[in-house]
Amino acid sequence: MDLEDFYNADPRRRHSEELEFGTDWSEDGARTQVSWVETTGEIYAMRDPLGGLWSDPIGDVRPTPVSDEQLTVEVLGVVNGRERATAVMSGWEAAMSSGDNSLSWVRDRIANADGEMSDTPAQPSRDLPAD
Repeated sequence: MDLEDFYNADPRRRHSEELEFGTDWSEDGARTQVSWVETTGEIYAMRDPLGGLWSDPIGDVRPTPVSDEQLTVEVLGVVNGRERATAVMSGWEAAMSSGDNSLSWVRDRIANADGEMSDTPAQPSRDLPAD
């Protein structure tokens, strides 16, 4: 579904506080943002479509701008409570930059949320590669 359909499907989403867990997740080459919606407990992925790149006047390469209708949203799962969501996503910064298909880490964490609750947010996640 597109971004507007996502928010229209449940009006609680539009007015809820959200926690963002990064904007540079990857799956099948698409740049993806992961967020948690407080009122519904949903962790969702919002994907930019695969598109072109352009160089700005100072030579930086940037993605082609997209409209809200081009953004696709997928609910990955439900994790109720801010503390629980934070615990499930502990270590997300390192996981996000771990390479191609980093979004699989999020999917796995949500699928195994009960076990992830023992990962203290201040400690490195057990499923991240050692430095």
